[in-house]
Amino acid sequence: MDNDAFDDRYELRRFTPGLTEDGTDVDARTTRYTASIAMGFHEPLEKPAVLLRHVTEWIEQGEENLGVYRRHPQPGSVDENEPVGTFVWFPKPLSWGDGTELDTFAVSGVTVRATERRRGVLRRMMTESLDRAVEQGYAIAALTASEGSIYRRFGFGSAIRERVIEVTRQGATPFLTPTSGEVVVVEPETLREGLAKDVYARFHARTPGSMTRNVGAWTSLLGRTDEDEPDRAVRAAVHHPADGGPVDGYVTYRIVDGETNSARLDVIDLVYATDEAYLSLWEYLLSVDLNRSVRYNRARIDDPIVLAVPENRKVEIRHEEDHVWLRVLDPVRVLESRPFAADGALTFTVADALGFASGTYRLTVLEGRGRVERVGAGPVDGGAGAGVDGDLSPDVAGPSLDVADLSLDVADLSLDVADLGAVLLGAVDPVSLVAAGLVHGDPAAVRLLRAMLAPERAPHGISYF
Repeated sequence: MDNDAFDDRYELRRFTPGLTEDGTDVDARTTRYTASIAMGFHEPLEKPAVLLRHVTEWIEQGEENLGVYRRHPQPGSVDENEPVGTFVWFPKPLSWGDGTELDTFAVSGVTVRATERRRGVLRRMMTESLDRAVEQGYAIAALTASEGSIYRRFGFGSAIRERVIEVTRQGATPFLTPTSGEVVVVEPETLREGLAKDVYARFHARTPGSMTRNVGAWTSLLGRTDEDEPDRAVRAAVHHPADGGPVDGYVTYRIVDGETNSARLDVIDLVYATDEAYLSLWEYLLSVDLNRSVRYNRARIDDPIVLAVPENRKVEIRHEEDHVWLRVLDPVRVLESRPFAADGALTFTVADALGFASGTYRLTVLEGRGRVERVGAGPVDGGAGAGVDGDLSPDVAGPSLDVADLSLDVADLSLDVADLGAVLLGAVDPVSLVAAGLVHGDPAAVRLLRAMLAPERAPHGISYF
């Protein structure tokens, strides 16, 4: 669908979530917008009191909404009041793991009604929103995806993968080396009094790829229901370090699936500011009687629990998938904001079908900090949306740039902007991207880039948005 046809059929509306004038209810526009999102994610409509709390939280975290509305909806359809496409964004800091962070344009709530597929709805929302991100001064966008096949076409790269692991209790303890400190059971409510957020802040500061949590995420993670009542099935424990310092880790969990001795312990939230806290809390979980195994759905790829247990076959990988996706909008600002592990210099060319990051850049790292200079135009110059046509639904391929054809006369290597986002945190190896045919250039330069980007510890994201 071309722009004129799109504009004939649809109207774009941008607004912030709102309440009624007296602040006691959600306004009608926001209520209908959230109903469209709920339909897109197959979720029931929220009760009025729950919706009011959520919208208040969305306002607090600075959300903005973009809706695509039918200009001439069929009478009697929900399209008379609800958008057929939704797209939410808000600021969310990304940690580099050295105590510094970079604000991202965090994308959430992306839906397109099934009746409007292949009409350019997602493409228009994405390009309009990324333009908005640049206008607001963001150098990078981020998201966690329900469907992994959509977002590379818009320049997002999968920068962190996470695993669901299940550890069989029998024979998993004691660990190969003794844990330290003391784990004690607490009421989940005590975590809500600032303790959980303090531990998370310390986890976030030391962990590359961590992102701050949504305001409303804490409710279910700390043992409350949607109605903000105590969830009686949730238990909690904290770790006190051996040196007598403040609590440096906590876990919330519940027992599910089965009768006594065949049940499973499910971790709800496991946050740690030290490696000692992580292992000690795992040892506690594996010591809880009357269940067969412990399942954790936020495990990082190199999770140390695999090495800690006496027999690593006790740890089974139940699932693995993409988690944090990054979309570089300004390579200069992004790369100059992060720490580097090795000094050196290289030149790279970025292909960007939307035109935001296209160019050839010179990266020079000295004493762990990078300076970046744009030294040439990229393969695509132009405004956002250049080279993209059609609604990029999961089963519809959009045009892409062949980075293998980019001139390397002045560049040591070339890559697509999605792969720049993928390698940014150091969790994805550029040498592996060469093997996949996605990065091209001088092998020595690729190995240097890998050394430069190596993180102090494994990138890990335990929050969704």
